Formats: sequence, C-alpha cells, structure tokens
Amino acid sequence: MTVRLFGVGDVFPNVEDGRGAFRHLSPVLRKADLVVGNCEGVYSDLAYPVPSHKHPMIAPRARGAALGEAPFHLLSCANNHAMDGGFAGLSDTIGLLAAQGIAVTGAGKDLGQATAATILERDGTRIAFLGFCSVFPVGYEARPARPGIAAIRVRTFYADPDRNFWEPGIAPAIFTEPVEEDLQTSARALERARAEADVVVALCHWGYSSWLEVLQDYELRLARYIVDHGADIVLCCHHHSLRGVEFRDRRPIFYGLGSLVHHIRIPAMTPEEAARRGRRGAANRPAGSAEFPLFPFHPDARMTGIATFDVAADGSLTAGFIPAMIMPDGSTEPLSPDDPRAGAVADYLERITRERGFTTKFSRGQWEGVMQIEVAPGEGGQ
Repeated sequence: MTVRLFGVGDVFPNVEDGRGAFRHLSPVLRKADLVVGNCEGVYSDLAYPVPSHKHPMIAPRARGAALGEAPFHLLSCANNHAMDGGFAGLSDTIGLLAAQGIAVTGAGKDLGQATAATILERDGTRIAFLGFCSVFPVGYEARPARPGIAAIRVRTFYADPDRNFWEPGIAPAIFTEPVEEDLQTSARALERARAEADVVVALCHWGYSSWLEVLQDYELRLARYIVDHGADIVLCCHHHSLRGVEFRDRRPIFYGLGSLVHHIRIPAMTPEEAARRGRRGAANRPAGSAEFPLFPFHPDARMTGIATFDVAADGSLTAGFIPAMIMPDGSTEPLSPDDPRAGAVADYLERITRERGFTTKFSRGQWEGVMQIEVAPGEGGQ
C-alpha cells in the first residue's frame, strides 16, 4: 500500500473562526493519510509571555481547537515560539493537540523527550518524525532535566572580508558553525529513528525570517547533515515564504514551505523604525497593509503550498507540491491547474530553486482538482 503524506510550513490559526481559515484547505488535506506541519505558537488560557520572548505568539486554546478537524495528524513544536508561554504554555499546547488526536514532536518535558522520534503507522508503514530548531530565544532549548525544544544551536562569527586591506566599518564576512554537541545529539536521534521506522522525516525550523529569498550556509549544511544521518525527507520553515527544493542522494529537501495558516497582527512601524530595520522590516510591515490585515503582508510571502509524498511499502517515495495562496481573510486556498495564481506560484518556486543552483526538475500536472507539481532529482548527482 502507498501512504500519502502531506507536509506544510507554519500553522497558527489565531482568529475567532479557525475552521473558516481551513475551509478551502480541508477538502484537500482530508485526502491524505498523514498531514504534518509546524505549530508556530502557544495555545493557552493561562500562560504569560516569558521575559526572553521576542514576538510572543500566545492565543486562547479555543483558537487552536479546529486543528484536528483540518486535519493535522502531527505538528512539530521545535520552533522559536513554543516556549513563549513558558513551561505551562508548552504543556497546555501539547495537551490541546493531544486531545484532538494530534501527535507532537520536537519539544517535551526534557531533552530526551524533545529529541525522541514520534512514530506514526499507516497501512503497515512506520514513519518517524523529528523536529529541530536553530532560531529561538536563549533558554528555549530543552535540557536533560528541563522542558524545551529540540535545538541545533548555530554560532555566528564576523570577520574582515579582506585580510589584505584595512577598510574599517564595511560589511563583514559572516560565518556560521553548528554546535558540535547539538549535532551529535541530532545524529543519535536520527540513528534511533532510522532503526525503528521505514521512513524518517525531519521538520526543521531555521533561516532568515523574511520574504527575502535567502538561504544561509548553515541551512544547507544542516539539512544535508540530517539527510546523511538518516532522514528521507527534510521539511523546513520559519522563513514565512517559500524557498527552493533540492535532492540529496535522491532524498527531497524542501528548504522553506512558508506559512500555511498563520495569523499575526503586527503594528505598523514608524518611518524611523522601518529605516532602522532596513529592507527586512519594510518587507514584513509595508505601508498600506490595511487591505491585507493578517500576516504575511508581502505579496511574495502569500504564495505557499503543500509538499506531497507518496511513500511505498518498501520506503521509496515520490515528491510533489500543491500551490496555494493566502487570502486577505486569513484562509488559504489550494489552486486549480487553470488558475493563473497556480502558475505564478509554480514559476516562483522554480525560479528560486534554479537561482540557488539546484537542478531539481518540476513537471506540472493535476490531482483531485488542484495543480500538483511533480518534483524530482535533476542532473548533477542530486
């Protein structure tokens, strides 16, 4: 039997009508055997923002009550918001998801639980899910006897770009280096998952949080490291916009799945704040956003979709992508093959993949009334 797996990016419905936000998506999601994504926030009626938070994502429990109906079967909590409400907020969120039959990975009561694989079985095929995060406030990481997320910390170093020339004040060369202890922890987690399951899926939260089409060096290194240590599929998010697709040893890496249903109301910046934050700030909070009151605001960031996988009994798989568009009312709409917006999303995904140097092949088709793009390894040893 073939198992149909859907993977999406950031999920955090935070409007009164959570079910309405999924009204276009649910008919498609219900045709999959497994739907997985990233729970980009805390659902709790008791939690308060912790001191180290940056942009707290805490919503009433009632606003996450429709996730099971969407349906989602597993959500990762390995992200920069899972601990915004402290230990209580994380516990409330996991409890709310569990009450809806949604499994969790990537966070827990201690480091052992946070890095343990969650295994779901469909038609005899065992699929292991692990969550990892590299972008988060200090202190959110799980420790041997403390709750938190499964972290792969990455240190940043700055240097003179030209060692043969004194030119003070110019932009530095930037280097990133994953923490070896965290690499070893993730490798052991992947090894255990590989021994227990037919397919291993890593849900990773990292990168530059903006619509800007940037992939940092550590994202490439870590995604490839995770494949080399046992993952069959790598699904990444946090960017709030799409990124390219690569194959490594014929295993797909979706470097950024963007936001699927993610509601944030961010106050408009003053001109002084926009100037201080530069292009990145202006991208996420443009002028005139009243027409599109819910995040993400930039038109490119509204392009999103669903990564699709058909997993055979022997663990082999084929990959695809269903284009979708985030609407002004906070809902997200999968797109039909004859919808010009579907072509625009497909063109965008192909362009950013090609410009990053990946040789991935894309073939447009249709499935159950929506566009489905077949995604396959290209030339060059992918």
